[in-house]
Amino acid sequence: RPAPTPAPAARTAPPRIVVRTKDGAEIHRTATGAIREVHTTTGAVIRHTSTGTRIVEVTRPGNRLIVANATGRAGYVQRPVVVRNVTLVQRTYVINGVVHPRIYRPWTSGAYTYAVYARPRYYRPAFYTWVYRPWARPVRWRWGWEARPWYGYYGGYFTPYPTYVSPSLWLADFLIASTLEAAFVAQNVSSAAPPVTYGTSTPLTPEVKQAIADEVRRQMDEARMEEERYERAPAQSAMSAAEVPAIFSAKGPRVFLVNSPITAHVGIDECPLVEGDVLQVLQTPSPTAEWADVWVMASRNAACPKGTALSIRIADLQEMQNHMQATVDQGLAQLQEGSGKEGLPPLPADAAGSTASPFASALQADPQAAAELATAAKEANAAEQAVIAQGPADGPAPGTVTLGMTPAEVEAILGRPKNTVDLGAKKIHVYGALKVTFLNGRVSDVQ
Repeated sequence: RPAPTPAPAARTAPPRIVVRTKDGAEIHRTATGAIREVHTTTGAVIRHTSTGTRIVEVTRPGNRLIVANATGRAGYVQRPVVVRNVTLVQRTYVINGVVHPRIYRPWTSGAYTYAVYARPRYYRPAFYTWVYRPWARPVRWRWGWEARPWYGYYGGYFTPYPTYVSPSLWLADFLIASTLEAAFVAQNVSSAAPPVTYGTSTPLTPEVKQAIADEVRRQMDEARMEEERYERAPAQSAMSAAEVPAIFSAKGPRVFLVNSPITAHVGIDECPLVEGDVLQVLQTPSPTAEWADVWVMASRNAACPKGTALSIRIADLQEMQNHMQATVDQGLAQLQEGSGKEGLPPLPADAAGSTASPFASALQADPQAAAELATAAKEANAAEQAVIAQGPADGPAPGTVTLGMTPAEVEAILGRPKNTVDLGAKKIHVYGALKVTFLNGRVSDVQ
């Protein structure tokens, strides 16, 4: 395929209009008026993506950070932990109603700090060899996804391989499916939400799926080398604050799977990405940079289609890398436990078992994580609506649509909408290319 043309590198954050409300809160909007952040007086930050999803961030005492989606049903609770005099970060994720504790190594470069996923266990060298190599004969595997609502929703985009000739292909499908299912459940009430057929995107091509499988194989090789370092120096493995993350290495990850909606940019224009999109890094990012240049290999979103060259924050790429490594680790555990069953080849005798990493004993899931997410989201959503209802401290300019306006006030300025979308408490009035969103009878967003 022809090489993509790099997007203009973004050196600073795109311009934002900051509106301060009467009680001192802030609403950050784009030049077109769309909300991107709401900072409440209680310290909560509600981030709006260009696809309409919201993420709540709340800081609690003791450097405890809560990151939740708008429903409060998905996210994580983060807190520092000290292991052998090394300060690490633990996150307790809530995914599909199940808690998953994970450990991260903080790494700082200039003004930017990254949380780098650390593997909780290492497998034996023979297991990594077994995973890395093709199987002797193709494996037919039934995932049992057909009856699940998420699978029908993404059915036009993702289809698993009918047979598997290598563990890396099996792990690639496990990674894609786990990512899509978690995103679907996070945006719906439960995994039993009514099925929806999603058929508007171009399916993932074999070439793209192979690129994901190749990235999985690269990670297996990286895990094998980590295991060798661990054998030489167990106390130091994966705990060094000086070790540069793989994302900044010439041999680091090149293919990334988007696991949640985020906003990238073409120049200063927004380019929304959604779960399931696949990105390829055009060149190794610098540890001192904020942005990286990437190319969209596959897309579910017509607003940021395949072939787009764009800029994305390196912090977002690192979170995608973290997600991929954690999910592949889950897949490895399933391969280890399921080997020799339901058609999977058996492991060699010396490939079974694993060794816990030096910080594994510190992995203690926060038992109240799910409740904390729900509470943080509920409180932040209520605070955001209070901020929006106030309007700007200086009052709106005549003839300007602003947050907190009623439908009648908007119609007095723009006239009757061309189309109306009624979603209960949420209503969207469409004026050509302009969309005005109302929540509980007040303007909550303009796009």
